[in-house]
Amino acid sequence: MTQDLPPRAADIFRHLSDLRSGTYEGARQWPDRVEVFRRAVSLLDPVVRRILEQANAVFLGGSGTIRHRAGQDRDGGAYARWELSWPEQRHAAGRHGGRVEPVQVIAVFGRGSTHPHLRGAVAGMWPCQVSDAADAEWQEPILRAIIECELHERIFQGTWQVIPAFTSHDANAAH
Repeated sequence: MTQDLPPRAADIFRHLSDLRSGTYEGARQWPDRVEVFRRAVSLLDPVVRRILEQANAVFLGGSGTIRHRAGQDRDGGAYARWELSWPEQRHAAGRHGGRVEPVQVIAVFGRGSTHPHLRGAVAGMWPCQVSDAADAEWQEPILRAIIECELHERIFQGTWQVIPAFTSHDANAAH
């Protein structure tokens, strides 16, 4: 590959290679692929937490709580979910009824899938091609995009008032 390729091309090509070979980062059998996924989740954990902590400090004035859970879904797939919740979000009523959800970063590996993906509750599906710490750091722009999209969706679900750092000072100071 040359340096003329777009920044995320390597992950897409790794993703395509997995599809062609029927493996995930070289692992063929489901239990082996799940083990690779679990290792990817542990490598991603400090990166996701760092970005969520930054969002918590900047947008939520440090009032947020980060939770992480991982496990097996009811169909036998594997997942990991990081959530950032805060008082205004937990107490807000949704614009169209219901509640305002926490910001979520999700790594999902469906039972019938060749490989896992990174996503938000509402934001896209990106390849989860993580086999070492450098790969995990390489996901930072994707994780930031997921978290920004998730924050925007929470504003849409509730109101602008769900972001305490914005409501606590003059709106013009944000410019």
